[in-house]
Amino acid sequence: MKLRPLIDTGEDLASPPSCNVAAAPPVLFLLPGSLGYGASLAALTASIREIAHVVPIRYPDLGKILQGQDSVCDMAAAAVEQINRIQPQGHIRLLGHSLGGAVAFEVATRMFAAGRSVKFFGILDTSLMGERSSAWETLTRTIRRIRNNRVTAPRMVCRALAKATVAIGHEAKLARMLDLRAKGQFDLTSFRLKQELQEVLRAKAYFRWLAEPKSMLPFSAVLFRCQRKMMPQTLGWDRAFAQIDVVPSAGTHTDLVMPPYLAMNLHLVQKALSQTYSPAEFPQREADCSRDLASSPQPN
Repeated sequence: MKLRPLIDTGEDLASPPSCNVAAAPPVLFLLPGSLGYGASLAALTASIREIAHVVPIRYPDLGKILQGQDSVCDMAAAAVEQINRIQPQGHIRLLGHSLGGAVAFEVATRMFAAGRSVKFFGILDTSLMGERSSAWETLTRTIRRIRNNRVTAPRMVCRALAKATVAIGHEAKLARMLDLRAKGQFDLTSFRLKQELQEVLRAKAYFRWLAEPKSMLPFSAVLFRCQRKMMPQTLGWDRAFAQIDVVPSAGTHTDLVMPPYLAMNLHLVQKALSQTYSPAEFPQREADCSRDLASSPQPN
């Protein structure tokens, strides 16, 4: 395990300027958390596009989940199909956020077994330890998110109803009731409830996956880890990879890809990702760097 500093504060003052990318950058497949690809990950995608062509992965939706595609392996199967369609050969690069870290691991396992090379495996604060928040932690986090306008009271009501419905195993019945209510037209309440139901079912799949045995992958991964109390540095990933590099990151699990933490963490992801690029994959980047180095003043 290697532990990297949060943000370089002194060494960058004498470092060469960052390089502008003119050629099409390599593809980075982004595997979202249980919420799916939302505004926060869209901001990450837009911010990183100069050094990576980010392709968000789509998981089975609520309808397919209720039809039986309700596991992390099902999400990974959908992801592999999309990856093979978009990039049928060559190195692949994966970045998983929360639940997406688990899906990315299953994707990497399948790709490695098929002879594909995983050049970059990034984990945005996914834990293999299976920790659950206490009732007090959940309450205080919810209040803080409402105060910061990250969630609304109606959404929290919808989420509570979705959790209660899944707990008693009536998610299919609730989905049918919502379809009848909407009657083929858009209904905001039905839409919110379906989104929350989908997220709760995906989270349930994640906790089932945690209990399953996992083989170790013979390459390295980078864990962008937020501050967590009483948790090991690797969050359990040292049992899943030959090497795990831990990069302490700003913010918490729920807001590490949101302002103001996005800018700080984006720098860390870009730095780790760019280290996997070779001149053969990205020759324009090498040329731009050489020109910038030649024209930049040298430190005394």
